[in-house]
Order: sequence, then structure tokens, then C-alpha cells
Amino acid sequence: MSDDFVDDNELLYRRIPAGWNLYKIGADGKIEISSQAFADRELRVSVDRAKLCGNNPQHTLGDKPGGVVTLLASEVRNIDDLVRNAPGGNVTRFKIEIEPVPLFNNPAHAEIYANPQFTEADKRRAFKRLCQRLAQLAESTPWAIPPI
Repeated sequence: MSDDFVDDNELLYRRIPAGWNLYKIGADGKIEISSQAFADRELRVSVDRAKLCGNNPQHTLGDKPGGVVTLLASEVRNIDDLVRNAPGGNVTRFKIEIEPVPLFNNPAHAEIYANPQFTEADKRRAFKRLCQRLAQLAESTPWAIPPI
């Protein structure tokens, strides 16, 4: 299996920092994740590929406070309800993909993005909806490293 493609069965880690109101722990212990935990200025959500960091979520958390959630690549790609409605009734349907984007200090880095690319105009609707769906997916599985 090549490292230049994110396989559907791959686990992805996303660090959720503490102190930014990106999650809240209910009285029952359930952790609710804000869609803002997946926000990104470039409209591409950074994640780490678990297999390329030894399946160790501590790699993603580092020494920072917070926690790490897990997403399954196939579930991310199955998000298929994101659209752009343009004047004249034209509808653009987005396909969600994951691209390996290794960094010098993090070869496990990848990005979740839309095809066609989100534009600044998509920030309030389609990208916001993607962030909501990612938060829902993250809430549906146990945290790899729960916040303390």
C-alpha cells in the first residue's frame, strides 16, 4: 500500500485543543464537539494518518492540552450532502476527499478537502456543514485520547 493515497480503511487523528470551547463535557460524561474544532482558514481540515504515526494518537496531541478524536477515511468520503446553490438554479455537489500532505516535521499530515475546491463563498454553508458532519462523526466513536 502506497503512502501517497489515503485508503478508505485508514484511521485519521484530529487534535482538539483545550481552552478554545471546542468541546464540552456534559454532566453524564458525554463529550460534545463543536464544529469549530474542524475549522480551517484554508478550508482544508488537517489530520494525521494513524498508520504513519505508529497508530499512536500521542503523536498528534504532542505535549499540548486537549484530546484526539478518530475519523475513518471511508466515513469522511461518504459525506455526500454538501452543495453550492448558484443563481439560475445551478447546483454544485461537492465530493469530499483526503490528500496526503506530508510536512517536514510531520510525514503523517493529510488534509480533508472538497472537489471542486471550496471558495470563500462556501465558508458559511458547505464548509460549515462539512465541519458539522466531521464533528458528528468524531462524536460517534470513542476519543483516541480523551481530554482531561
